[in-house]
Amino acid sequence: MCYTIQQLEERIRKQGLRNQNSPEEIERALQLFRRQMSGEPMFLLSGFDHPLLWCIHREGELVIEKMSWGLIPSWNKDLKEALKMRNMTLNARGESLFEKKSFKIPAQRHRCLLPVTGFYEYQHVKGKNYPYFIDWADESLRLLACVYDVWNNPATGAEEKTFAIVTTKGNPLMATIHNNPELDEPRMPLVLSGNDLLTWLDPDASEDQIKALIKPSSDEDMKAHTVRPLRGKSAAGNTALASEKYVYPELNPPLTLF
Repeated sequence: MCYTIQQLEERIRKQGLRNQNSPEEIERALQLFRRQMSGEPMFLLSGFDHPLLWCIHREGELVIEKMSWGLIPSWNKDLKEALKMRNMTLNARGESLFEKKSFKIPAQRHRCLLPVTGFYEYQHVKGKNYPYFIDWADESLRLLACVYDVWNNPATGAEEKTFAIVTTKGNPLMATIHNNPELDEPRMPLVLSGNDLLTWLDPDASEDQIKALIKPSSDEDMKAHTVRPLRGKSAAGNTALASEKYVYPELNPPLTLF
């Protein structure tokens, strides 16, 4: 998975979300966030900038709060090492989630969801990388499975919540796009819906129940198209142009999937 993602910044009511216990109620909560959107939408975010993003988790009731992208384990006490580590923990491979030291405890105790409208990925063609924007036909929000941890920043003494996006094997669409020859297989973020959302957030869910959720989602309602370079002088930056279709003449014919 590429370390850039499109997300709309949304604001939560002061009293927060209470007594959410069904997928329908989760969707109603997301509709509330859409209505309460504050400021300009975020069109292009880089994980290496470690932005603060709205994540959904459960502390008795459903809570939404901002967490920093790039998980720092609670056991890390060295500031320099922590800041270095978070560049390597933007994603968490789902198949080894309960085995890796950095993710084992978060996978057991601290699971959350990240609302997004789409994400970016590169396709490799004849030694060059071409960026794609991938989203869904209905253009509504989707929820990505994540894990988080609570880290005590030794420089400030403040507790910080940091998260990683869980990935799984790519579906057929992502197999076409995410064809990096240096990787063993194509990957994609773990997208959850329906009752799977509740299982992921359930603190009492077993390891086997969580592992059963880690699989590629269908690509039937997904679409993708090439976009402008994500970096450099030709990049659109954090504007609506970042996700608009852009044709590369050398890609003949260009790959457009919808």
